[in-house]
Amino acid sequence: MPPVLALFFALGLSDVRPPGVGEHAPALELETLDGRPFPRARLEGRTTVVDFFATWCSPCHRALSDLELVEAQLPARARLIVVSVGEDAATVKRFLAAHAAPLGAEIALDRSRATARAWGQDRFPTTFVVDGGGVIRHINRGWGGGYAARMLRWLRPMVSREAPQAAPRP
Repeated sequence: MPPVLALFFALGLSDVRPPGVGEHAPALELETLDGRPFPRARLEGRTTVVDFFATWCSPCHRALSDLELVEAQLPARARLIVVSVGEDAATVKRFLAAHAAPLGAEIALDRSRATARAWGQDRFPTTFVVDGGGVIRHINRGWGGGYAARMLRWLRPMVSREAPQAAPRP
């Protein structure tokens, strides 16, 4: 657990501890860009990448570009949910008009930051890799050299198990 979060909980400022690797991911209590409840908020059935970002965050832009490159190299697509933290829909729409989101990414809003807190997001970007059973398998905090390679290393075996197998040749 990051030191800031550990201090937060040690001081008794919260009795809710965010999940870690090997624990079930919290619910995604989010909105769509048009203000409706985010659909398909359950994280079960397939590998999912949940990326908490902000439009003003340059490293977040790099992480999104890397996630698009990673997706293109996987044998099957992981579900990608990009969560804008603390921003309104108009701000995110302007960002998406200037910067294309990764192909197939689902964009969601966490205007109150409640979901980000429940997940333990403590810096931008924070990326969670969740398996098909809804269990957090990896957490990447921040962006830097090696981000794309790390995501590929984590995701490739997870989505390979989910990729449709070719039918045997007669």
